[in-house]
Amino acid sequence: MQQAATATIADKDMMNDILMTMKYLSGVYETAIMECTNEAVRNALRQIQDEEQQNAKMIFDFMVQKGWYKPQ
Repeated sequence: MQQAATATIADKDMMNDILMTMKYLSGVYETAIMECTNEAVRNALRQIQDEEQQNAKMIFDFMVQKGWYKPQ
């Protein structure tokens, strides 16, 4: 009987992937905000983007503290 292979992702790699995804999403929100014609939707997107950036900052700070991310 074969055993299923288990893959593990290091915490550092997982956090880096999360941070890179958050950076990408920030750009997507920025494009949507710039191209939105409905002011209420634009304001909602701004609020979501702000919350996402706050979350990304927490991830960033954690990674810097651990020595996993070196700002340039």
